[in-house]
Parts: sequence; C-alpha cells; structure tokens
Amino acid sequence: MARFEETFPPYVPFGSRSLRPVPGGLRGTDVALFQALFNVMNEVLATPIAPPIAIDGIYGSSSVEAAHRLQEYFRIPADGVVGPATFRLLGQVAAPSGGPFFGSRVLRPGDRGPDVTILQNRLSLFRYAQILGGPADGSFGPSTAKAVLAFKQDAVGNGQSGLSSDSVVGPGTYDALFLYTFAGGRTLSPDAEPKGIDVAFIQSLLGLLGWYSGPVTGLYDALTVQAVRAFQRSAGLNPNGVVGSDTFYQLGLMWGSPAPLPFPVAWPPQGVVRVLAAPLSSATQDHHPYGMAAHVINVLEGFESLDVVGNFLPDPSSFGSQYGQYAFTLTDSQSGAVEAQGLMVKVSSDSVSDWAGSFSPGVKSIPPGDVAVMPTPAGSAGGPYGPVVLRGHLGTISRPLH
Repeated sequence: MARFEETFPPYVPFGSRSLRPVPGGLRGTDVALFQALFNVMNEVLATPIAPPIAIDGIYGSSSVEAAHRLQEYFRIPADGVVGPATFRLLGQVAAPSGGPFFGSRVLRPGDRGPDVTILQNRLSLFRYAQILGGPADGSFGPSTAKAVLAFKQDAVGNGQSGLSSDSVVGPGTYDALFLYTFAGGRTLSPDAEPKGIDVAFIQSLLGLLGWYSGPVTGLYDALTVQAVRAFQRSAGLNPNGVVGSDTFYQLGLMWGSPAPLPFPVAWPPQGVVRVLAAPLSSATQDHHPYGMAAHVINVLEGFESLDVVGNFLPDPSSFGSQYGQYAFTLTDSQSGAVEAQGLMVKVSSDSVSDWAGSFSPGVKSIPPGDVAVMPTPAGSAGGPYGPVVLRGHLGTISRPLH
C-alpha cells in the first residue's frame, strides 16, 4: 500500500462522493487530496485564497471553510460542500465523455477509454511526453506503460513511497497523479470559460516558457487565451485557444521536467519543522538585554508557535513594584493591533536573568509583525505593561504545503 493510503485511510476515489460536514467528519484519501490541492492552489495563485490548512484526511471545520473560500474565489455557489463543481476546480471531472471517471477502475496495459486519455494527458505535461511519443489516444499501450513507470519513479522521489514497481495504475498511483499532476482532466475551451487548478498550472507553465506574462489566477481569461494561441502557433498547432491533447503534449515536450514542477510538492511535507527567527534588540539605554523571537511550524501536523527569549533582562520590579514578570506581544506593523501575547517565565539562575515564553494558536497561522518584551504584573499577559525592553520585527515565514 502506498504511503498516502496508509496515512489517510480508507481509500476513496477522488470525486466519487461529495465532501460535506457530518458528525465525526468524513475521512479518507479523497478528503486528504482536497486538503493538499487546496494548499497548492492557495500557494500558487497570485492572490492567496486563505491560510493553508492541515492535511489530516478529516473533513472538519477548517476543510469546510477552505471549500467555502475556494468557491467564493471562483464564484460558484459557496456552501462548503465539495461536489462536482468544486471537484472540477481541482481537476476532477466525474464522468468524462460518458465513460468511467478517472480513478474509478484499475488501469493496465491493453485498457482503453476516456480515463486512459486523462492519464495520458496528465503525463503529457511533463517529461513523460517524450516517452509517450505522441498525444493521448485513449489506448494503454507500451509507451504509456513506460511513462507510468517513469512517473512512479519520480513520485517516489517526491516522497510517495509504497507504489508498485509495475505499470498498473491503482489507488496509490491515482492519488500520486492528483498530487503531482494538475491538468489534463478536461479540455480547456475559451467558450466554456474554465477555471481552477488546471488553468493555474497552464498559466504557470506558459509563463515559465515565455508565452504568458499575467498573474496566475486560475481563470481562463483573454490574456491566457492569447498566450495559448501564441504557443499553439509556435508549435504548429491550430491556434484556436483550446487546450486539449495536442496542446498538452506539445507543452510537455517543451517543458521536459518531472512532475510536479513548476508547482510545489503537495504532499508529503518537505521536512519536519520550519523556523523563522528574528533578533530582539535592546530598547533601553542598557545594551545588555538581547533576545530572539522564533516562528515555528510543525510541518507534519500544521501547528504553529511563537517562541520568545530574552537574555540578561533586568529584574521586572526595577521598573516598578507592580511588575513581577515579563510578557511579549506581537502587533501588526501597520495597525498596531495585538495579534498575539504571552507571559514569560524566568529560566535562569538568580545571577543571570533570562526569560522565555511561547504562544500557540494551534493550526491557525501566526502573521508577521513587531515583537516587544515588557514588564507586566505577575500573572498578567495583557498588562498593563511597563516600558519596552526588547523589540524586533518578525517577517513572513515560508509555509509548507502539508
């Protein structure tokens, strides 16, 4: 069994059921795929939709909110339920050409059908186009078998272990295809005004190849159609602006990179912990105090924390008898609004006054801002504060795609 299926059981074909809130939360690989693809979409769009969500395979409140925000962005009915229209935004069409939908059956050499065409189209957009040797034809022949093997090797390199070492396309390979290929599930026609992750991928690819200069929006707008037509002319194709099998294949020949480039790896997390640290400098005439603020993300679970340390701080009571501890705040640099605050405790001997504190909102994101350390009454994280002793600015951390 592939790693994705082991992590988020049970296996449920992506798009085979609607994802909606139920007591205890729907669970399965289809939920985890939605969460992973939402994070990819959020990362690559020029205007982020919302903070990334944790990938846990449970359709809980954060997933419902993510679906709602995704639907609002693309202007489809926003009900927080992932049904056919929302799956379409994520590259899955329930019933292509009336045949079996992609992921509903195990594919082997010798098979034919619209799901084989989608498999070939998805592979065509990467280095596997050279192995396929031509646009999708819906027939699972020897070249398709070789392309599937090459894709599996690259997927293992991305961290999707446990895939079978053959050309069979089963549950693990389907999930890897959704995780690492993002277009090819449908033809993109200007008349249909398509939108979604597949459009965003084509925009990104055309941008890197020098044909598209606009923002990545996921909307198949006039600028995108113009770029597609220019590319089609250069490739000797009919410049009709329709992105189908021929255009997928020509794009892949020119791009020639392994999946998922140019998009990031959707899963598994690349690393365990991500940290952004910022120095804290003395805000007093005494230059001895110094410290550090660190924004920490637990990549595997999505939890975030702000950890603050102050070294060589004066006794808080030296600023007034009402002060018995130190506290820290994180404030918005523009509005001055307090985004986070926490008490600090003394962590050193009497001769050296070092203090430390932490704030964790769980899986919610911690924004950038200004960090300040100040004396406060004992037990009061919210003040009233004494004068600022340490200050610094915490920038924006590069968030992983869980």
